[in-house]
Amino acid sequence: MERIKKITLKVNENAKVFYEYEGERFDDAYEVLQKVFYDQGELYEKIFNVDRETAELAGWGPDHKIFNNTSYGWRQFIKDQGKIRKEEIIEEFNLEEFVHNYVGF
Repeated sequence: MERIKKITLKVNENAKVFYEYEGERFDDAYEVLQKVFYDQGELYEKIFNVDRETAELAGWGPDHKIFNNTSYGWRQFIKDQGKIRKEEIIEEFNLEEFVHNYVGF
């Protein structure tokens, strides 16, 4: 895989940042991610080893294709810092307990 270049061009006190990947120039880093990954779920799987089902439960929107703060899932992923805190709770019920648990009384 070709490396991504981050280029900062400074002129006097002004600076412009852009990125290059596979011969293309991008003005924003999220545009590079959109080029590299089909959707957010692919990024979660390949970079953070989080499967789509877990990402969906975390509210990360793995099917979304926008890698910036306009995407709720991406904002949640950034807020969670890409970390999953997973807990499995197992409860067992007899039939009567199950019904009471289901109806709430």
